[in-house]
Amino acid sequence: MMKLRPFTIDDAPIILSWVKDITAFRKWSADRYPVYPPKPEDMMAQYESDVIFPFTAIDDEGKIVGHIMLRNPDPSKTVIRFGFVIVDDRLRGKGYGKQMLQLAIQKATNEFGAKKITLGVFDNNPSAFHCYESVGFKITGSDTYLIDGKEWTEKEMELI
Repeated sequence: MMKLRPFTIDDAPIILSWVKDITAFRKWSADRYPVYPPKPEDMMAQYESDVIFPFTAIDDEGKIVGHIMLRNPDPSKTVIRFGFVIVDDRLRGKGYGKQMLQLAIQKATNEFGAKKITLGVFDNNPSAFHCYESVGFKITGSDTYLIDGKEWTEKEMELI
């Protein structure tokens, strides 16, 4: 049974090792990090806010299998936005992402009192899109970002 526990800097080297190249890195982090490849301290710097709650997904044996961040983007604290969602690249396609998202949805609603849960996913990341769809997220809009000098289209999604 997978569990979510608070992220620590000791988790960062493992999580960052799953990001194999600059394209995978940008799919995961958009334009949030100034430098590739990031260091564990860079990851910690992303979470220095009282409205950001990063979690590490672990399996039955305590092995790190995924990572997700919950964020209150709104002063009402009724909205939770998921970000920095990633699963160990060797475990993709085996249901870990779906399970991690289901745990994060439970956490967002039960512990954070979320009335609305949102996320964004780039069009060039169809496997992530399908995973989000499988747990009930629907497209609510789209946006364009300039990523490393190129335009990337992103779908805004909300749990419906």
